[in-house]
Amino acid sequence: PSDSLNDDNDPFRQLGVNVLSFKFTTVVKFFLKSVLPKSICFVKLSDGLGDNIVKMVQGIMKQRNYEPCGRNDFIDLLLECRKEPMTGDSIIEVNPDGTPKKVSMELDDLLITAQVLVFFVAGFETSSSATSYTLHQLAFNPEVQRKAQEEVDRVLAQHDNKLSYDAISEMTYLKWCLDESLRIFPPVGVLQRRCVRPYTFPDSQLTIDAGVNIIIPVEAYQNDPKFFPEPKEFRPERFNPAVLTAEQKMAHMPFGEGPRACIGERLGLMQSLAGLA
Repeated sequence: PSDSLNDDNDPFRQLGVNVLSFKFTTVVKFFLKSVLPKSICFVKLSDGLGDNIVKMVQGIMKQRNYEPCGRNDFIDLLLECRKEPMTGDSIIEVNPDGTPKKVSMELDDLLITAQVLVFFVAGFETSSSATSYTLHQLAFNPEVQRKAQEEVDRVLAQHDNKLSYDAISEMTYLKWCLDESLRIFPPVGVLQRRCVRPYTFPDSQLTIDAGVNIIIPVEAYQNDPKFFPEPKEFRPERFNPAVLTAEQKMAHMPFGEGPRACIGERLGLMQSLAGLA
């Protein structure tokens, strides 16, 4: 049985360390793969890492005879989903009348493995980074830390000193602290999107054609004085709904925006808030 919380040499823990340890050569390979996919298709991005992940997930599914086993964990949910094709509205393809086309997808073994990897990396490493940066800012801003601590103590006292979903949901100032930390130090500095239809900027001759990849500099947006005055100052009160403007809401996008926004946003926020509390 796996014991990744207590055993530093546990295979799952070692796999996590390897996944999140980027060598300079690996970063270069990923960059080249994104800009020249056909030219360097023969280049191996990682030394056996992908094979190890596939082997681990395949082994778990084989132990469960490729059926949900009742543990109700993430792999169980994916095995349940694969019983029928997933059908939904396309976020890329549209009908002549502008409505989204219906698309269908079956979960094969490789796709399940990919989902496990994405949820592990995006769901835990980013939460860890966000929590660490927030603690760093609280340490350098003792008055803010005092307010957050007083709120946590007050809310927990109302919930028999038990940390729960309801209790965390009432910690509004702590949530502002996390939002402000995510603004200054977003876990993902840029977003990449593909334009699905031609778009011309207002009062400009600049047009982005369909199919063009777009890089959105999240960190630059969120630290732009145009949207957030004195952006380098840690001010959780910026996210008080009474003063937060619609423009600021749109400029704050640590989890992305639109149909391709981070699917694990609520999970990530709850994990970070629980850790902070």
